[in-house]
Amino acid sequence: MLSKSECVTAAGRVFGRAMDRIYASDPREAAEAAYKPDGPSVDELEVLIRGLQAERAAVDLKDAA
Repeated sequence: MLSKSECVTAAGRVFGRAMDRIYASDPREAAEAAYKPDGPSVDELEVLIRGLQAERAAVDLKDAA
């Protein structure tokens, strides 16, 4: 059985890989893939994804400075 720490570490890796895919993908395609009928619309998801990508780009620029 995994310890709590091991579970958190594993979850963090999965989350990190998922975010890397979002950062690297076309926002519309990512929104369409993430869409669920009982959730936000594709357009709303696209806006959220574009925001995440913009935040990542800002961090990358800051880190590069």
